[in-house]
Amino acid sequence: MSEPENRISQPIIIAGMHRSGTSLTASILQQAGVFIGENLLPANAGNLQGYFEDAAFYKLHKNILAAQAIDPDGWTTASQVEVPESFHERAKQLCDRRSQVYPLWGWKEPRTTLFLNFWKQLLPQAKFVFPYRSPWEVIDSLFARGDSVFADNPNFAAEIWHAYNQTVLDFCQQYPNDCFLFHCDLLKTDETSFVEKIMHKLGLPLTVPNQRLFQPGVMHNQVNSTHRPALLALHFPATLALYETLQRSADVPSPQPLGQILPGDAAAVERTGFLQAGVLQDWRTSHRLSQQLKQLTTEMQAAQAERQQVEAQLQATQAQLAQAQVDLTHWQSTVAAMESNRFWQMRNAWVRLKKQLNLGQRDSSSAN
Repeated sequence: MSEPENRISQPIIIAGMHRSGTSLTASILQQAGVFIGENLLPANAGNLQGYFEDAAFYKLHKNILAAQAIDPDGWTTASQVEVPESFHERAKQLCDRRSQVYPLWGWKEPRTTLFLNFWKQLLPQAKFVFPYRSPWEVIDSLFARGDSVFADNPNFAAEIWHAYNQTVLDFCQQYPNDCFLFHCDLLKTDETSFVEKIMHKLGLPLTVPNQRLFQPGVMHNQVNSTHRPALLALHFPATLALYETLQRSADVPSPQPLGQILPGDAAAVERTGFLQAGVLQDWRTSHRLSQQLKQLTTEMQAAQAERQQVEAQLQATQAQLAQAQVDLTHWQSTVAAMESNRFWQMRNAWVRLKKQLNLGQRDSSSAN
C-alpha cells in the first residue's frame, strides 16, 4: 500500500521507567486519537487495566536485548543499548507499515528507553512522551509485583530507576522541543490538561478525551507516608538528586514538595541502624511475605472449596446408601410376602416336580 502524498505521518513514542505510568499514558493518548497498535499485550496480574503495548515492538526490543546477552526484560543499567544492524530492517518495516496507514501513530514500551538514540535516527520527526515517578513509588511497585530479579539484590531496583531516568533526562535535554516530560501524578488529577499540554508543546492534533481512564488505586502512593523515602534519601542520595533534577526539568512536575514526604531530620533515619547494603532488603522482604500470605490465603480458600465439595459428595453418597437400604428392605419384605403366599408355595412345588420329571426322563433316555 502506497502512502498518499498529502498524508503526513507523525510517530509518538511513549517510554520511561517501568511502573511509572506509561500504560495509563498510552491508554489516554489512544483515546485522544493516537494509533498504538492492533495486537496489544493482554492484561494480567501485573497490570489489570492492560499494558497497551504493541506486541511487535515489545518482541523486537526483547529480541535485541537477548541477542546481546542482556536481560530481555530490560533490567540493565546501560544508558543506551546498540541495535545490531541485523535488526534495522525489521524496525524500519514496523514503522513503514504503520506510517503508510495511520497519520498519527506510535507505541508504548518501557524498553524503548534503552534505544532512544536508535529510534530518533530512524524517525527524526518522532515526538517523545516521558512520564516519570518518584523512586520510592516505583521501587514499591516493583517489589509488590514480585519481579524475581530483585529478590537477591533489592538495591538493584534503585539502580535501575536511576539509569532509566537519567537516560530520559539526557535525551530530553538533547531534544527539548521533541519531548514532553511530566510527573505521572498529572494523569491522576487532570487527563484533559495532560492532553492539552501535549498538544501545545508538541503541536500534535489530538482530541481531548471525553471520559476518565484513571482507576483510583491503580497507582497508589501510600509509601509516601512511610520511612521508605527517607531511607532512599539517606542511602541513595544520587537517586534523590536525580529526582529533584527531573522535577526542575519537567514540563509538568509533581505538585507535592519533597518537604512533605521527607523528614527534616535525616539523622533520625540514620539512627535506625540501616546499612546501605541492605537498606531495601526489609522492603523487599515485606512485599515477599505479603505475596506469600496472599498465596496461602488463596490455597486455603481452594482447600475449603474442595472440602465443601467432598462433603457435598459424601452427603450425596450417604443419601444414596440410605435409599439403597430402603429399597433393600422393601424387596426383602416383598420376597418374604411372596414366599408366605399359598399360590407362590404351589408354584415352587410345581417347579420342583417339573425338575424331577425332567431328571427322570434324562435318566431313562441314558439307560436306553
